[in-house]
Amino acid sequence: MADQPKDNKATSKSRYELVKQILNNAQGAANPSYQGHPKFWELPLEEFLQVSIYSVRMIADAGEEDFCDDIMVGGGAGAGGSCCESESEPASPEQPASESAAGSGAHSCCGPSDPAAASGALQPSRGRGAASGLIKGLKGQFPFDGTQFPQLPWGGTPVSSSDVLFIESWIDDGCPATDEAASALVAVSQPLKMALAQGHEEHPLSTKSINEFSDDAGKVKARKNIECLTPEELARFRRVIKIMRCYDTYHQYDQRSFRYWADIHANNCQHGWEQFLTWHRAYLYYFEQQMQDIDPTVTLPYWDWPMYRDDVLKSIAKLQPASVDNGTVPRAYRCFVDQSVLDSLKGKIPDDYWNSLQKVKDQTFDSGNRLYTAANITYGDETWDDLIMGELARANPLWDRYRWPGMAAGLATDLYPTPEDVQRILQIPSFFTFGSGPGSNHFFGAVENIHNFIHTYSGGNNPVDQNQTGDMQSAGTTGRDPIFWAHHSNVDRVWSEWQKLHPGTDPDDPTDILAPWTNSVADVLTISDLGYEYMKSSYLFETDNKVPITRFKSASATVHPAVLARHSRAEIRLHKVQYSTTGGAFIRVFLNQPDANADTPTKGNDNFVTSVVTFSGECIGGPGHCDVPPESKRKYDMRPRHRKTPGNFRIDATETISKLSLQGATDFQVNLVVLGVDGKPKPNALWMDAVSLIFKD
Repeated sequence: MADQPKDNKATSKSRYELVKQILNNAQGAANPSYQGHPKFWELPLEEFLQVSIYSVRMIADAGEEDFCDDIMVGGGAGAGGSCCESESEPASPEQPASESAAGSGAHSCCGPSDPAAASGALQPSRGRGAASGLIKGLKGQFPFDGTQFPQLPWGGTPVSSSDVLFIESWIDDGCPATDEAASALVAVSQPLKMALAQGHEEHPLSTKSINEFSDDAGKVKARKNIECLTPEELARFRRVIKIMRCYDTYHQYDQRSFRYWADIHANNCQHGWEQFLTWHRAYLYYFEQQMQDIDPTVTLPYWDWPMYRDDVLKSIAKLQPASVDNGTVPRAYRCFVDQSVLDSLKGKIPDDYWNSLQKVKDQTFDSGNRLYTAANITYGDETWDDLIMGELARANPLWDRYRWPGMAAGLATDLYPTPEDVQRILQIPSFFTFGSGPGSNHFFGAVENIHNFIHTYSGGNNPVDQNQTGDMQSAGTTGRDPIFWAHHSNVDRVWSEWQKLHPGTDPDDPTDILAPWTNSVADVLTISDLGYEYMKSSYLFETDNKVPITRFKSASATVHPAVLARHSRAEIRLHKVQYSTTGGAFIRVFLNQPDANADTPTKGNDNFVTSVVTFSGECIGGPGHCDVPPESKRKYDMRPRHRKTPGNFRIDATETISKLSLQGATDFQVNLVVLGVDGKPKPNALWMDAVSLIFKD
């Protein structure tokens, strides 16, 4: 964006102005005729909202969308927490709905306690954007998939996935002409750019999720702790599952169907031998790829079982012996009645049922049975049950009707995993003892035993009909419960941690094929090769990669006490650090030392993290020889990675975080100082895309 030297403050544009700017940039110099409109988005807003291109409405009417009907006709759609150790911890203030809808980077680490807020994009439905011809056209969906019309913009360049989601969010929010909140995409004046690069101003917390940034940057994406998803991340995840369910009628043949993937487990799952871990890693990978066809920022969150143990035991003690439906699961997977459920059921069920449901509005329940009990509704009238439970599933696609978590108190006390249980199995040196026996000697390993317990516990038994077990109890139905994917994501995470502790200790069948896919065991041994990593929570600060940084100062990131109390590693990451022709530089890294400079002491300084050193040098070629190489290769270009491709630093900040948190710190600010060999500030030595602070379980 153009510099504006007249003002030393950031000039904010409304989202509507940014929508037009994105489309104009993508259209470029091309000047096609959209049925008489060169750039229909430049029409007055009232006309823009009504314009049709060859009978396709560019902006759908408000309330027009029937979610699955629209998805099925449109051929797909794009999408679009809390970090509490236990429910007894005080909740942090909820993020304003206006911020969440705009994709705010603010992190609500102990909410949402309000299920309506927890449903994010589903309150209200985000279907208007997905139903709009403009969004379908930008995504290359029917009829803009080449069958009738080319992808939008005609003659221009494709719009990035994050910008498409930005435009879709603007439509979902009612296409406002103005808004009070400044967008992430702001025109920054040159004086402010320099103030940021010199550490006089703070780099703000990015409005992008870590996966949105990673998708744009072509980096591996994060599978996060389900409790630490931001409201926007949770909303996108729920929406993807909701979209996949739209195709369940065709589950036998259509890979876009949620049920299609559940049936793969029913027909092909591997248990009780060494392919338990490798087969399920491939399974999760392919399911996640299908999810990312809908929304490339969505990954599979994980359910860290031990962090719920205290709540599980308290819940069972409270409800024993009245029912075996007495346990608890992560709040994202619970059912609730919100206003949209009440509105949809009004006039469809008896008034006394509706009034009873109204009494439990905005409360969360670990099972549908417990919601019924709280509402004083008797389970068993299939006509009303199907209507009510269908609405509960629509409100939260992560809830499963056939899930009744719990068991006898003694079993849970003995078997529900503790943090020490997980640490103990991580120390097992043998892959087979840890992960299940070889082909010549099948047996269940330590991690699979815990896995089996969680399946049985979370499925449970129907308290009304004790002969009916929950979906999670059976290998044939377990994939139908969305919590299955979080459970197995954690199994995979534990294995990935074990791999770090025992490098090179792999199963003995590397060439075996993991049916029904063509991948071998060796193909799935490294998770970064599959495009993901695991992390608990993250904080991202984007930088201008065209301006060299001498000093860096981030805004303060508020980290929830539960994250500080329980994490295995904290990292500061420098993303896509570019090659510098001025030679190597020394980067001193501090936390919570905003005035850090070349003279700030490092010895005996609790705020000092470490120093990292770049390695580059003068350019020995002609003009442009040391420019940043292109992000992607041409088709058929088989040459290796360019040596000047921007790299990344991962800096262990665990010890420094621990020291500062013991001193009472819960807010953390990243500070960098760039020096030359003479120990003085070194300009023109550090260009990068972003800095992040991340925590791992």
